[in-house]
Amino acid sequence: MRKISIITIIFFYVNCIFSQVHQFSDPIVLAYFPSYSENWASTNQNSKLREIPAYVNYVFLAFGKPDLTYTQGSFDISGTGIEVPYDGCGLKESVSALKAKGVNVILSIGGETYWNSNVYANINYQQIKDLVDDMGFIGIDWDFEPSGSFQQIGNAANVQHFIDFFTNSRAIMPKSEGYILACAPAGVGALGGQTNNDLASPFAYANRNTVTGESDTNLYNATAATNGINLFGFSSTGHMIPVMQAVGDKIDIIAFQGYNTGGSTNRSIMYDAYAYYAEQYGFKVAAGVHYPNEPWGPYYTYTHQNVAELASHIRNHPSRVGDKDGIMLWQLLLENTSLNSSGYSYMNVSSKVLNGTSISTAVTEANDYSLSPYTGGAEGCGSNQGGGTFCGFSEYNASQEYPNANTNVYYECKIWKNQWFANPNEIPGDNNVWTQVSVCNEGAGCTLSTEDFSNEQFQVIVKDEVIVIESKYEINQLALFDISGKELVRKTDNKKEIHIDRVFLEKGLYIIRLEINGNMLNKKLLLH
Repeated sequence: MRKISIITIIFFYVNCIFSQVHQFSDPIVLAYFPSYSENWASTNQNSKLREIPAYVNYVFLAFGKPDLTYTQGSFDISGTGIEVPYDGCGLKESVSALKAKGVNVILSIGGETYWNSNVYANINYQQIKDLVDDMGFIGIDWDFEPSGSFQQIGNAANVQHFIDFFTNSRAIMPKSEGYILACAPAGVGALGGQTNNDLASPFAYANRNTVTGESDTNLYNATAATNGINLFGFSSTGHMIPVMQAVGDKIDIIAFQGYNTGGSTNRSIMYDAYAYYAEQYGFKVAAGVHYPNEPWGPYYTYTHQNVAELASHIRNHPSRVGDKDGIMLWQLLLENTSLNSSGYSYMNVSSKVLNGTSISTAVTEANDYSLSPYTGGAEGCGSNQGGGTFCGFSEYNASQEYPNANTNVYYECKIWKNQWFANPNEIPGDNNVWTQVSVCNEGAGCTLSTEDFSNEQFQVIVKDEVIVIESKYEINQLALFDISGKELVRKTDNKKEIHIDRVFLEKGLYIIRLEINGNMLNKKLLLH
C-alpha cells in the first residue's frame, strides 16, 4: 500500500508540473468585443480593448475569418479578418495588457459575414494556431452561423462541419497545453427538436409540454410571449445535440446565443438544457444575453434585473454549483446613456451575482465600476518575435507575403510601401513591387542626421480647424499617415508653410513625413 501511495503522489506531482490545462478560477464573465469598433488613443497608447476592466475575465475578439491566412512570426494580420486599427504587434501588446489584468482573450472565428460555401475547404488549422500563439490568445471560439444565420445549422452537413471544427482544431491545440476551444451556438441548440433530438434528455422534444407547462398552441408562434414552448419550434432547435455527443469532451466553453429567440420569457430553460450535457462532457456554459435591442424583434429585452436573475439561476443550479458557469454578452461596447446602462453595466451585474452579491445590490450597483486605462509595459514584438516597430511601422519580414497594396513596412532605415501583391523574399530596394516612402532613423545602425535640423528648422502648430507646418526652408514634400500606415494626406507644394485641414481627423496619433532640402523626417503628431 505504501509503494502504491508514493507512486500515486509522484504521478500527481509530475502531472501538475507538465500539464498546463486552463484553470477556470472564477465564474465566466464573457463579452464579445468587435475588432471593427476598436480605436486608438495616443495617451499612453490606450484603446477601448486595452481598457477593459478585470471583472470581464473572458473576451471573444470578433471576428477572424475561417479561411484566414497567417504566416507564423510575421505579425501581419492583414489576411486574418481582424479589423483593429493597428498592426499585429499592436494587437499582441493589447492581448498582453489584458492578460496582465487577468482578462483572457479568445479569437472568435466566423460570425454572420465570413461563412460561405467556399470557406470549409480552405480552413488552415495550423495557420489559425500560429496566429493564436503569436498574438497570445488562449484559444478560439467557433462562431458558426452558416450563410449568416442559424436557419440551416441543424442539417447533416452543418452538424458535420461543426464536429470537424473541434476535431481538427483540438488535434493541434490540446487541452493539456492550455488551449481553450469554445463555440457560440443557437440558444435552442440543446433542446430537443424535430430534426435533432435526444430521447434520454429531460429536455427531449417529447417532454416539451411537461417542461414548459404549455400546450402546442404557440409551438410555431416564435414571437409570442410564452413560457418556452416556442423555443422547441425553431429549425435550429437541437442542432448542438449531435455535436456535443460527438465532440463534447473536446469543448471547453459553450457560450450559447440566448437572444434573437423570439418572445419566450423563459430564458433559463436554454441554460438548463446545456447544463444537462455539461454534466456529461465536462465543458462550461455561459448563457448569452444581448444588450438591447436584439436585432430580431425586439420581442424580449434583457435588463439589469433579468440578467441578474439569470446569473442567480446559474450560480444556484443544483447540478452546477461551483462549476464556474456564467454569462456571455453581445457586445461589450453597446450603451444607452438615457437608460444609464451599457454592456459594461450588464457585465458588472453578472459578475457581482455570479460571485455571490444579491440581485438587488448588484442591480443598484450596476454602474459601480471603472475602466482601466492602459499605462504601458505590455509585451509587443521584440527583436526575436518577428521584428520591431520603427517610425510607427512593422519591420519587413522576408518570409511573409504582403497581399494588400500600400502596406507600409520598415526596412534598412527606410519606410517602404508595396504597389501590389508582394510575395515572400521580394525585398524592398531589390524588387520594384516596393517603393520608398521616406527615411526612418529609428532602426539599429541608422543615423539621426536630421535631429538638429528637426528641432530648429520647423514647427507644427495645431489649431482648432487646421494643422500648420512652418519651416525656414521650403518643404518639398509632406505626407500624413494614420497609425495603421494608411496615407491620408500628400502635398508637394514647395512652400515654407503648409496647412492640413484637421476637420476630418479624429483624436489620436498620426505620423508626418517631411522632405526638406533632401532630408526625410518622421515626426509623430498627437491630436487631442
